[in-house]
Amino acid sequence: MNVAAASFVPSKRVFDPHKALAIKLAKEAQDQEDRSRFTSNIKIIKGEEEDKGDVVDPPFFSIDVECIATGYGSCANGINDGCGNEGRNKEGVPSSQYNDRSHRYPGRVAMVDSEGNLLTDIFIRPPKDGEGVTSYLTPLTGLTPELCLGSDAKTLDEAVEIIKSLLPKNGILVGQAIDHDVEWLGLTPGIDFDRMLDISDIFCQRMPSILPEAAAVLKKKEESGNSQPTSEDKSSDEYLGFATRYRHFSLRHVCLNLLDEDIQSGVHNPITDAKYSLLLFHKYRNSSVTQLRIVRDGLHRAPVTKGFAAENGAVIEGVCVSAAGYKYKRAGRKILRWYLAKKKNKQES
Repeated sequence: MNVAAASFVPSKRVFDPHKALAIKLAKEAQDQEDRSRFTSNIKIIKGEEEDKGDVVDPPFFSIDVECIATGYGSCANGINDGCGNEGRNKEGVPSSQYNDRSHRYPGRVAMVDSEGNLLTDIFIRPPKDGEGVTSYLTPLTGLTPELCLGSDAKTLDEAVEIIKSLLPKNGILVGQAIDHDVEWLGLTPGIDFDRMLDISDIFCQRMPSILPEAAAVLKKKEESGNSQPTSEDKSSDEYLGFATRYRHFSLRHVCLNLLDEDIQSGVHNPITDAKYSLLLFHKYRNSSVTQLRIVRDGLHRAPVTKGFAAENGAVIEGVCVSAAGYKYKRAGRKILRWYLAKKKNKQES
């Protein structure tokens, strides 16, 4: 090997015991976290003898919403109908449901029960016959004007009423980033249902926020001989002495690596997403600390699973489907305008 070629050989990473210790301690802190919200821990008391009670579960459900675009950005915090958001003025609408900065509006919602049985699958009609719709994001959602404006489509209010009629007050909603779906539909925990559980919290991996800084803290403690924690809570950052963060994995990544199922290789299906969310929840929510450590480590070390934007492009009809699409959005809009003009000319000729 010549000198020029040798200069491109990466240097061997030097093992840092303090970095390794920081990673180990972050995992141990996660092992100490309270997981009671996921596990089977609700008891029915028979008669007056509490210790003879039977462990039962509340009813679990999952909903999943696919959104259409009402703007060219990727913001999906709340919804925006693109027509002035008049729906926010209706009685009982949560203040968090509508957001003028959002670029999304529900186009389809599916709901399944704890056994994965489909309860409802609704296409949602956008206000004013889609006047404010920028794109139905068909390659991602499978939605089209024919589906969302068809005779079977329901208004958002009608769809929400159907969901509420199927969702008991003691029901628990389970799903990947389920808080977004709840917000888009304007549901309220404690009123429309009991509570929600984000399954990504089961599989996320805790790690030092900034590894070199965490290692420096541990090294300083070692040199000073002062390793006494400032908190009794072994799951807290205060106990560790350094900040931590969580790496969350996509539903597709988890299904691919734990179930050997690729559920989002193309168009996203809300029925499939809801069913697999419940399947994973029931399979792993009562897992031991050791088993969860193995699962999380495996997900963390597995090759990155590309999302829709990485595989298919970050712009659909000029709409950014991820933050990565913003640098391409102008070019995307120009191409869209050119395509629409060409299509119009062809129809007129």
